[in-house]
Amino acid sequence: MTRFFNLLFLICFFSITSFSQNQEVARVPFVLNNDHIIIKLSINGSPEMNFMFDSGAGGILINKNVADSIGLESASERVNTGAVGTHTVSILKGNTIKVGEAQITNVNMMRDEKTFEQLDSGEEIAGIIGFHLLSRYVIKIDYNSFELIMYNRSNYVYEGDGVVMPIVLTYNLPLIISSVAVNNETEFEGFFLVDTGARSDLIISSPTVNKFNMINAVGDYYVLKTEVGSSGKKAKIMYGKVKALEFAEHKFTEVPVILSQAENGVLSFSGIDGIIGNRILKRFNIIFDYPRSLIYLEPNANMSKKYSINVSGFSIIFKKGKPVVKNIIDRSPATRAGLKNGDYIIAIEGVVVEDLTTDEIRNYFSQEGTKLKLVIRRGGKLKYTEIKLKALI
Repeated sequence: MTRFFNLLFLICFFSITSFSQNQEVARVPFVLNNDHIIIKLSINGSPEMNFMFDSGAGGILINKNVADSIGLESASERVNTGAVGTHTVSILKGNTIKVGEAQITNVNMMRDEKTFEQLDSGEEIAGIIGFHLLSRYVIKIDYNSFELIMYNRSNYVYEGDGVVMPIVLTYNLPLIISSVAVNNETEFEGFFLVDTGARSDLIISSPTVNKFNMINAVGDYYVLKTEVGSSGKKAKIMYGKVKALEFAEHKFTEVPVILSQAENGVLSFSGIDGIIGNRILKRFNIIFDYPRSLIYLEPNANMSKKYSINVSGFSIIFKKGKPVVKNIIDRSPATRAGLKNGDYIIAIEGVVVEDLTTDEIRNYFSQEGTKLKLVIRRGGKLKYTEIKLKALI
């Protein structure tokens, strides 16, 4: 009889343990908008709004107009540090944020004068969130199902077969150790920020660029001065390729890289060698487990996709759902076609943009070697031109 009760106790114990582990708190759909993760959340009972989910965000940023519209009042000011600079923000204290079924209370946020980039659909992005969710839950980013899955952090046990990597939290940012082969002669190991908010493959910080003389070591590159990160500050950045990146037991070769020349901000810190951005990260389903200082990375269907290389000489943003030319690069296909920043693209190869999806529009400008006939609107006038696409690096 004693043996029977012991067996019954063990069965109940393991049943309770199994039930209590990996308790799902919320399952939140996201949109991958030009490699930014966009989720919905509400603040103090407000209607849901669009926020970028950014593991490189140590605090919560909200646009001033949005904050004012839901009655959030400033308590003080502080300086916030972005990727390439600092800017002053107002502190909004004691807020409640609800993401799906998950709720966090007594949260301080930073009100920012900066207007965030619109979604391709024309909807506004109200703000950016990262650490405040990652520190309270174990969070899985599932790029297959386009969901954030949030688990109770206290009793989470990883049950997959992915790569397990230790992380170090610095300034509320997750750093991992990876190695980069710049060319056949130069290779280094360093600390890299795992940054889902970076629309890039790999970024190298200014001190590391200078330490290894990378501007001369990467070969061909092009230069662009543009806004970088949450501060909205402009910085000169150089785009090239490195021979290899070793990350999560995978070796990525001929990787597009940004070489930072920032004198301020995270990309000027000597303790951070660079950033692994979402164009590499989205090749894995990722679980952030801050309580145990670990991340788990499971390769997914994106692993075999080609790198995104600029072949047009400009970027596309969408304003109220309309494609607009931005970040023209000197001596590129865009300049040879006479394009200018702010030009609206009206038609591509005789097809008006209203008949195309945003992905189809971007795909037109990713096919190296093709020639496209364009109709653009500049001011109140329509103009016709042709652009021949050629890789810049």
